[in-house]
Amino acid sequence: MYRIDSMYEPMVEALLAARSENKVDGWMACVAFWLGRQQIYNVPDYWLALAAKITSGLSDADQNTILDQLSSKEAALVSSAVDWPETPGSLLAIVSGWSPEPPPVDLYAYAASKRYAVETGGILLNGMRVMTDRASQSLITGAYNYVQANPDVLVKFKTSGGFVELTAAQMTTIANAVGAHVQAAFAAESDVNVQIIAGMITTKAGVDAFAWPSDAGQSTDT
Repeated sequence: MYRIDSMYEPMVEALLAARSENKVDGWMACVAFWLGRQQIYNVPDYWLALAAKITSGLSDADQNTILDQLSSKEAALVSSAVDWPETPGSLLAIVSGWSPEPPPVDLYAYAASKRYAVETGGILLNGMRVMTDRASQSLITGAYNYVQANPDVLVKFKTSGGFVELTAAQMTTIANAVGAHVQAAFAAESDVNVQIIAGMITTKAGVDAFAWPSDAGQSTDT
């Protein structure tokens, strides 16, 4: 784990990570020269050789900006740089012992993503799979409004299994079932948030384990 009183560790980690990806950038050269001048982790020759190699690969403008700030010894290293220096074993051993804390999980955002997946995942209504993605919700609402104004019509309704013909009563049943499912999903997210605040849910696994709405109970006759 990083020590709070040290700025070297994140600098070293970022530099070595960029080097492992064969990146060459001005900030890398500046960091490497600084680490070498400060003799960080007792490998100044490595840092200076790394800085020189990075600098030699920069554009002329960036290279000149850095060369203007170097001593004659450092500038000579740049002009003679050929191969990438081998990372000392002592430095690798130090770096391998670091284990930064993972970033905290935003449980509220995770619960919202879980609710969205449940909300839009569809329902099973008397053996008919009804899609509940946002576009389907809008179309179902439109069809429901249509049959309220035209109760004698039959509507064509597309399910995940294909087209069916529905009466106004059946369309109303579907709209009510979808609306209830969506509301149950949001109610579940609200309850999860309450439990997060209370410290009862502290992990993503706890969010997943909550009693989210499912297809169970969707047996209303159409």
